[in-house]
Amino acid sequence: MDLRGFLEGLAKDILGDQKMSEEDFEKIYRMIEDKVDNEPPPRFAFIGETGVGKSSTLNALFNAGLDVSHVEACTQEATGIEVSFNQVEGVNGALVAYDMPGLGESRLKQKEHIALYEQVLKDVDVALWILDAQNRAIASVQQYLETELKAIHPRLLERMVIALNKVDLVHPGGTAWIEIANLPSEEQERNIEGRIRDVQRKIREVLPNWQGKVVGYSANRRYNLPQLFDTMMDAVPNKRRWVVASRKALADFLELVDPQLLPPEKRRERATHQQPQPSKMSDIVASMPPEEFAKFAGDKKAFLAWLKQQGI
Repeated sequence: MDLRGFLEGLAKDILGDQKMSEEDFEKIYRMIEDKVDNEPPPRFAFIGETGVGKSSTLNALFNAGLDVSHVEACTQEATGIEVSFNQVEGVNGALVAYDMPGLGESRLKQKEHIALYEQVLKDVDVALWILDAQNRAIASVQQYLETELKAIHPRLLERMVIALNKVDLVHPGGTAWIEIANLPSEEQERNIEGRIRDVQRKIREVLPNWQGKVVGYSANRRYNLPQLFDTMMDAVPNKRRWVVASRKALADFLELVDPQLLPPEKRRERATHQQPQPSKMSDIVASMPPEEFAKFAGDKKAFLAWLKQQGI
């Protein structure tokens, strides 16, 4: 739907049977069109220590095609990408995401990187601090937040999103991940929730006024990306959020599931690149009859066969 169609529908919803003159509508339309065309795009900064998956996360969300290195830190400057939308947008209607260099790479680079953070963060709407879900030691992160970054943009940190990457590797590890459903096991799910609570507590130790959220996800498995994106949108200041409200076409969390194992409606959604909502493994288990649960407890092979039979 273009902007004119969107406004016509909105006017009809609000006014009902009442009629707005064509002259009044055109006046309002031109005012809003000018506002849309000149509204600066929302800007996101993907920040954090080196090696936590900032570039991988940005690639997973927006197919940015950034280089990802598993040997050395490869983001040595702020790389900005633009993401376009298919619906209501103007000339400046894109989303801009900055892939920031990783902090803590070396003492030589640290001063240079902090200077770059200061340059970029003063102009962004949302900061996403990426953490490795396996690493429980975040004292260095607390120090960055409490000193360097708090001095750069304290209000930005108050609504900062903490993105907990690599949850698929949380104890008991990648072998426990339910491959066929691309979901964490029951034990992993409990441990992921525990990590989220722990991170929330530790962030508030140094940022008492922090009102942001922690989201657990896996960039490599495309797991929980819709929740991460929604959280990003919620952190955008209200005056900017409308620009990106229609952007929902993210990588499918079921992308790694064999299409033959999906129910027909999910196969159709994948074929048309629509985004389904993920389920929790606990929801799947809760739907099982007690006798079925008892039968499959401790028998992974039988449980996977049951998932396949259910079309999950």
